[in-house]
Amino acid sequence: MGTEKEKLRIALSTVRRGGDKPREVSLKTSLNELQIGLSKINDGRVEINLELTPDGNKINAKGVLLAEWTGECRRCLELVNGELELNVNESFVEEGKTFDDQGIELSEEADVYFFDQLDLDLEPLVRDAVLLALPLSPLCDSSCQGSEPEEFPVIENGVNLQNDEKGDPRWAVLDLLKE
Repeated sequence: MGTEKEKLRIALSTVRRGGDKPREVSLKTSLNELQIGLSKINDGRVEINLELTPDGNKINAKGVLLAEWTGECRRCLELVNGELELNVNESFVEEGKTFDDQGIELSEEADVYFFDQLDLDLEPLVRDAVLLALPLSPLCDSSCQGSEPEEFPVIENGVNLQNDEKGDPRWAVLDLLKE
């Protein structure tokens, strides 16, 4: 059994073996450092269910990523749990290729992932999708008033959610833009 990173490397020969038919990839992996702020993927565990379909000089990856996360409520600092179910639809192109099938120039800034001559590495796709979906500052409940609502009232859009008082008067000018 290989390491977690090796499990995410799929041999190109197995992807291209069936012609244009999709190759299904279903696996569970554990990746380090899947954290944004105080929100993180539990033990880095991600379930991957993808179809890899060859399409000319690129390979399309379409499917679902599943993961459970934990974080702290931004108001009361209580533990918050959640689940991610991410639909992904991305393309991989061969490293060193400067143009795709339609003659469009590709670069590191393009919205594609790259594969080498031997295998396709799913790790960058999994990392990007999961980290972008993690909540940066989650709430335990939309009505959460925080740990000390009297001393630190929750102010949202210039309104004190606890007693409907106007918020900081320095922001009052911006309230005029809403009208």
